[in-house]
Amino acid sequence: MTAVGAPTLLDEVDRRVRALAAPRGAHPVQAAAAGAVAGGKLLRPRLVLLAAGEGADRAAVVEAAAAVELLHAALLVHDDVIDGDDERRGRPSVAFAATQTATAAGLAPVEASRLGLTTAIVAGDALLVRALAAIARLELPHPIRARIVDVVERAMVHAAEGEHDDVLLAGTAPEEDVIERVLEGKTADYSFRAPLEIGALLGGRSEQALAALGAIGLRLGVIYQLRDDVLGVFGDEAVTGKSALSDIRAGAPTLLSALASRDPAWQSVAAHYGDRAADVGAAARVRQVMRGSGALEAVERRIAQAVDAVRAMIAEAPVEQSARDGLAELLERCAERER
Repeated sequence: MTAVGAPTLLDEVDRRVRALAAPRGAHPVQAAAAGAVAGGKLLRPRLVLLAAGEGADRAAVVEAAAAVELLHAALLVHDDVIDGDDERRGRPSVAFAATQTATAAGLAPVEASRLGLTTAIVAGDALLVRALAAIARLELPHPIRARIVDVVERAMVHAAEGEHDDVLLAGTAPEEDVIERVLEGKTADYSFRAPLEIGALLGGRSEQALAALGAIGLRLGVIYQLRDDVLGVFGDEAVTGKSALSDIRAGAPTLLSALASRDPAWQSVAAHYGDRAADVGAAARVRQVMRGSGALEAVERRIAQAVDAVRAMIAEAPVEQSARDGLAELLERCAERER
């Protein structure tokens, strides 16, 4: 079954995710790692299951899908450290929760903050190691397992490069090709391309299907991140579970901000974009310029155009109709989601 039409299989993946992340000792890092996997949408496992199709080994697919979700959780924990975010999925981030615990235990603010950041970094490391170990233990023919490892290595290195460049370019207005490269590296490869390729390898698909699914995944991921960038500024915090100030304070180098910066009115709010102390009023002024400049409308138009292009790619993909239907459904979710 595909992920979209197999809730029981997704439930199995969810249980395996929690089992892989479960504490294996009383150390607080173990508890922090386990807590970091709660509340996910399981989008990446859905992609693995969808691409694997009905003929793949069920146990291997579940294990690989769970490992991919652990990789995602690890990167989110680290991302919150990099961005200084206190909230994730409507709950305190790992770093913030650990800082609060340390403060309650009597540590001074500086020491509590350092311990909180340390807890998040090493908890993310623990999740990464467990995910990679699960992939290494997959009971598959060596050539298939080796190719899956290669996919994971490529995607995770691209994610590291994307995170680096996201910070490097903060507060600037990069050219659109640079922004797209960051989007592909930071999100699209590990979140979409790699899960689809892993599923295709597990399902024994042809090289043509593998290439097609990988190309679709990369485009899907860019759409997902473009929507994420819009939600990061204009989203409802109660729905997204993330601060609507975070991207503004970080000066995130998004297509939205790059297009807005071309308007003369941007100069009146440029100092707010990338200001760690930007408040609600400053954020409202940034949003007003993003709307008034036509940047928000232009990004929405770009998303719509990208959806049309990916829809055509899906229609031509050399996979069964049920897989194309699942991809089409996920495409619409990525483009229209509110969280």
